[in-house]
Amino acid sequence: MNTPAELRDYLDVGTPVKSRDSPPRPAPPPTKPRSKLPRPTRFLSLQKADTGSDVCCQPIDKKAASEPKGQIKKSQDQARLQPLSNPEQALTKTFKLLHSASDDWEKKIEGLTSLRVMAQNHMDILMPKLHDICLAIINEVKNLRSAVSCAAMATLGDMYVHLQRAMDSEVEGTARVLLHKASEANNFIRQAANFALGHMVQSCTPTRVMNALLVGGLSHRNAAVRSCTAQHLERLAEVMGMARLLSGKKDLTDRFLIAVSKLAVDPAQEVRHHGRNILRNVAPNGDFAKMWDKFAPRKERESLREVISKVNLKERNI
Repeated sequence: MNTPAELRDYLDVGTPVKSRDSPPRPAPPPTKPRSKLPRPTRFLSLQKADTGSDVCCQPIDKKAASEPKGQIKKSQDQARLQPLSNPEQALTKTFKLLHSASDDWEKKIEGLTSLRVMAQNHMDILMPKLHDICLAIINEVKNLRSAVSCAAMATLGDMYVHLQRAMDSEVEGTARVLLHKASEANNFIRQAANFALGHMVQSCTPTRVMNALLVGGLSHRNAAVRSCTAQHLERLAEVMGMARLLSGKKDLTDRFLIAVSKLAVDPAQEVRHHGRNILRNVAPNGDFAKMWDKFAPRKERESLREVISKVNLKERNI
C-alpha cells in the first residue's frame, strides 16, 4: 500500500489491492491403504434371561412375533414356570446353585427361578426346608449384582403369593431386608422391593405383617425406608379394615395408633404424607376418638389434634 489510492481501496473493500502470495500448504500425510479383508462383526453384550439361558440364541417363533409384547412375556413366564418332573432333585440342585461362587450370577438366577417354579407348583417340597430356603434368598437379595437381587426379591414375592400364611414365620426376616432395599439408588431395585412387600401385605397374616413393618422400618434412620414402611402400612390398614384396627385388641390398636402418630409427625415430608393419609382414613370411625385418647402418645397428641380436626372438618364439608 504505497499510494493513497491503494490504502483507500483497502479500507473500502477489506482486502489489499495487490494480495501477497500465500505460502504453500504442506501436503497431507499419506494414508494407509484400506484392508480388503472383511471387518469382524461386533455383537452387543446382552443380558441373559432369568433362567440363565440366552434368549437371543433361540429360534424366533413367527406366531409369537406378531403377538403384543405383554402376551409374549406372559407366555414365556408360563412356559418357564411349568411343573418339574423331579422337584426333590431340583431343590438339591437349587441349593448348590445358590451357594455357587458369588461372581457366577447366571447360576444364581437359575436357582432362584427354580424356587419360583416350586413355589407355584411344588409347595409341599419347600415346606420342610422353608427357613433355610428363605435364608438363602435373603442372602441373594443382598447380592451386589442388581439382576440377582431383583430376581431374589421376585422369588420372595412369588413365595408370599403361593405359600401365603405358611410364610408367616419368615415375614419378619424377609421384610427387614426388603425394606432396607427401599433405600437403594437403583430404581429397579426399589420397585422390586415394593412389589414384593405389596405381595406380603396382600397374602400373609395382617398382624404378622404389621409387626414386621414396624420392627423393620418404623424407626429406621433412612427416610426412604420409613416412607416405604408408611406406604405399606397405609395399604395394610385398608386390607385389615378400620373397625378391626380400632377394636381395642391388645398389641394391635395400641401399636397401630402409636406408629401412625409417629409417622404423621416424621421430619420427612413423604413419611408424614402416608402417616396423615392413614389418620384421614381412621379419624371418621366412631371408635377413633376414644382409642386415640387412650393409646396415642401425649407429646404427639397435641401436635396432631389440629390435623385431626381439619380431617373432621373436611369430612363434614365445613
